[in-house]
Amino acid sequence: MRKIVVAVGSGIKGGNTDQLADSFIKGAQEKGHEIHKFFLGGTDLHGCLGCGACQKNGNHCVVKDVMQEIYPCLKECDTIVMASPLYFWTLSSQTKAFFDRLYALSEENIYPAKDTVLLMTAEDDTKTTFDRPDSYYRFITEALGWKNAGTYYAGGCHTENGKKQVPEKHLNGVCLLGKSI
Repeated sequence: MRKIVVAVGSGIKGGNTDQLADSFIKGAQEKGHEIHKFFLGGTDLHGCLGCGACQKNGNHCVVKDVMQEIYPCLKECDTIVMASPLYFWTLSSQTKAFFDRLYALSEENIYPAKDTVLLMTAEDDTKTTFDRPDSYYRFITEALGWKNAGTYYAGGCHTENGKKQVPEKHLNGVCLLGKSI
């Protein structure tokens, strides 16, 4: 059984990205994994200050925000799942701030071994829609020495009658990814 942290970097609870994350969680729970989900939108999540204090005081970040609740789960987990909508051809600001704040997990720039997953949604659905965030995610995963356990890119998500809509094929596909972890 794995311990999985799911960080949803969207501003809309119940929105496309949240739905995609929940479908992944459903698959992972069917395999018996322990899940801790954190919704980053609407919280007091701040970016990294770059002060380096976490490297001098036992990995304790001096920024007092929602990350203080998330860090204990990150230290214990095997897998970190980041779910983000595509905003201006990249990750959401909440997801980027989450990535930046992972620095507090390192000791002398060495990070504990983790598997990672990136889930993304977008209205756009072209061949190159997710190229830039995919490149960034793969670079960061490699730089941290972590293992990419999968990505799922759900293009063609939209709003219909005021309700966010993720195509069923994507909900089923990401559920299968959750089961495969």
